[in-house]
Amino acid sequence: MFRGSYNFFDYKYNIAGYSGQDFGGPAQWLYLAISAVIMILLLYFLRKSSKEKVLKIIRGISIFLVLLYLGKTTWETIYDIKFTGAFNTGLLPLDTCSIVMLAGILAGFAKGKIQKISECWLATGSVVGGIATMVVLNAFKYYPFFSFGAFYSMIWHFLMVFIGLLLIVTNYVDMKYSTVINGFILQLVFSLFVIPIDFIFNWDFMMVLNLGGIPVFEDVATKLTNANMQFLNPILMLALYFAAFNIVFLIPLGIKKIIQINFKNKEVL
Repeated sequence: MFRGSYNFFDYKYNIAGYSGQDFGGPAQWLYLAISAVIMILLLYFLRKSSKEKVLKIIRGISIFLVLLYLGKTTWETIYDIKFTGAFNTGLLPLDTCSIVMLAGILAGFAKGKIQKISECWLATGSVVGGIATMVVLNAFKYYPFFSFGAFYSMIWHFLMVFIGLLLIVTNYVDMKYSTVINGFILQLVFSLFVIPIDFIFNWDFMMVLNLGGIPVFEDVATKLTNANMQFLNPILMLALYFAAFNIVFLIPLGIKKIIQINFKNKEVL
């Protein structure tokens, strides 16, 4: 793990000698191990929580994430303006992982169909997005383990996974296939808002323009772009999102089936 001389709240430009040493190294494995233990314990002790308690947790986490985002954005913007003289557009809440703020607030305070769609996204998109980022925590490319920049990302994506799994293990969300469809509706609406922004400003929010960072598919997107068919990249990315949503649905479904089979076998014995 990186042990340079720096302060916890130092910005990436101020951390001398750091060039991503903690990315993919012991620091990342330590984060995953600690997260897994804490996640399992929390879910175990909260598995029988009432809907009222789960709703309070959703509201609490959602408000915390909004405040955390505002704090981190303010902190990073001050440094960005100081070092580059401009606001870092990458801080805009337009990535998939930013949807958790919107979905959490709507799931916690809205009513009816909007609330249901938001809950479904938390039980699908939030889980897959959080896990993918936890496994490949890009924040470690710029910040060492013991820094605010890294802790922000570690906490954020941990809570993305936790809030989604909590809705599943407490049966707050009924995991039917309609859950995948409803969750993907929110993903689609957000994507349709982001796609024109990406094309206009040549950004890659939600990875819909260039599929940046996705092995194999990033190369496919590059070839489509070179062939003047970049308009197909968002369709490819949306297909990948939908596939990921299905995976999240199938895992708990498979676990339930295994439990049911074992239970029936014990009854027979």
